[in-house]
Amino acid sequence: MDDLRKDILKDVRRIQEEMDLLFDHFYKIRHSPVLIAKRLWRPPTDVFETEQQVVILVEIAGMKQKDLNVILSDNVLVIRGDRQEKALAHKTFYRNMEINYGTFERNIYLPESIDPQNVRAEYRDGFLEIRLDKKEGKRSKSKETKIQIE
Repeated sequence: MDDLRKDILKDVRRIQEEMDLLFDHFYKIRHSPVLIAKRLWRPPTDVFETEQQVVILVEIAGMKQKDLNVILSDNVLVIRGDRQEKALAHKTFYRNMEINYGTFERNIYLPESIDPQNVRAEYRDGFLEIRLDKKEGKRSKSKETKIQIE
């Protein structure tokens, strides 16, 4: 019964995230770019599995490594950051504004089979790549762990 409850909660969280994206889309259409920068944004993220690993790839160009924060807590990987807008010397009037700036957060729900002791993160060429090794059987609950980014 607990597994069914966990699956339902994961589905509800995913639906909530998709609804947030939908509302963000309509919010951008109706509001000025100045107001958009104050809202959380979500960088494009791919999550896939191989036989040995779960791999997360996040597109976050234009950031410094020190502005990224990756935390693993139980079976949730939290990726946070803050991308600062480039300061311009003169007043700018945008014709089109699609690049998101400001604070972002992504919560990735991981399978029970990952090894919390074997996580590697690397930020190169605008992509944050996180690799989590799998292990046999269910893992025990882990305490919150900050992941070092290379």
